[in-house]
Amino acid sequence: MSKDFAKPDWAMNKREKAAAERAEKGLPRKKRRWWLWPLLIVLLAGGAVGYFYQTGQLQAVIEAREAARIAEAEKEAARAARPPLLQLAPFEIATVAPMELRETLKTTGSLAPARQLHLSAEVSGRVVTVDGQPGDTVAEGDVLVQFDVDALESQLAQARANAEATQVQLDLARTEYERTQSLVDRGLSAPNALDRARSNLDQLTASLAAQTTMVENARRSLERATVTAPFDGVISERQIDPGQFVGAGSPLMTVVDLTRLEVEATAPVSYGPQLAPGQPVELKVEGFGERVFQGRLERLNPVAIEGSRMLPIYVSLPNEGGELRGGMFASGRIVLEAKQDGLGIPSGALHHDADGDYVIVVENGMTQRRAVEIAREWDAGAVIEIASGLEPGEVVVAEPLPELKPGMQIELVE
Repeated sequence: MSKDFAKPDWAMNKREKAAAERAEKGLPRKKRRWWLWPLLIVLLAGGAVGYFYQTGQLQAVIEAREAARIAEAEKEAARAARPPLLQLAPFEIATVAPMELRETLKTTGSLAPARQLHLSAEVSGRVVTVDGQPGDTVAEGDVLVQFDVDALESQLAQARANAEATQVQLDLARTEYERTQSLVDRGLSAPNALDRARSNLDQLTASLAAQTTMVENARRSLERATVTAPFDGVISERQIDPGQFVGAGSPLMTVVDLTRLEVEATAPVSYGPQLAPGQPVELKVEGFGERVFQGRLERLNPVAIEGSRMLPIYVSLPNEGGELRGGMFASGRIVLEAKQDGLGIPSGALHHDADGDYVIVVENGMTQRRAVEIAREWDAGAVIEIASGLEPGEVVVAEPLPELKPGMQIELVE
């Protein structure tokens, strides 16, 4: 057996076995007609093409494909000819309108009662009663602290008695002086007797003046034993209780008036020439959200804080309703200068190129370039006043959007 048929019989397939039998018989190998299959495929494809061509379906397919290609090209051309679309949020546009233009200065500080009084003892003694606790409302003249007055009344009575006795002695000395002078004038008495009478009269006069002062002091001490509210207000502190013995000068209570508060703040000393009492101040107070309270610049410290170049300023704030409290933090703006009915735009709306200053105006859903003339800047450059180029009611793009160009279509999104 040749090398080509080295396989055992059990491993050969039917075609290999037939080839082995032909070889044993001395017959040549049977040739395979593999080329018949491609020929058959070509004949079938040609027949299909001929069939479609004859029936017109091939032409319809070609025309449909061409029509689809033309339609897609037209869509692309339409998209290319359409202006680019840009979506803007409401905060990215602004409507030009007459407004108040202002130059302001930021300031911060804490609220404190503009009027408060620390009551101290003006006499020494035992405290009998104390009326009021921190937070209680008091009216002017209300009794807050009462001292024991027994000793003070005794002191006043004694001072008055001493003064009355001295007055009697003074009257007698005056009569004696007048009698002695008459005797001396008539030569019935020596002149030195008149000197003694005058000296006694002067001494008693001085003693009565001192005792009169003691009476007045005792009377005042008795009055000061009753401590009353100096004005309508609220008790903020209480340092004593009934039964305590306190000396003169000891703290008793603190009463504050909350109908008017004061904000102690600071401002750069360079703004000193622009600050003046009476300027309006808009304040926001912690705990009240975006609510704005109207105050006024009350006074300025003439000397800056050493080492800081900051000038202490004081802002008054009405508080008739009593809703504000001392110690609250406040921030706001001092209005340094204001102009009514000016045309202002946000600084982000202004652009500049080789042709000058301009803004992007939105009109009929399209962006347009509009040249403008600037008058000045307000609010530290945040607002630009327009002298010409814009009219009230026009809409401008308020944000500096790099992708925004004139001739673009705008869509406003909520």
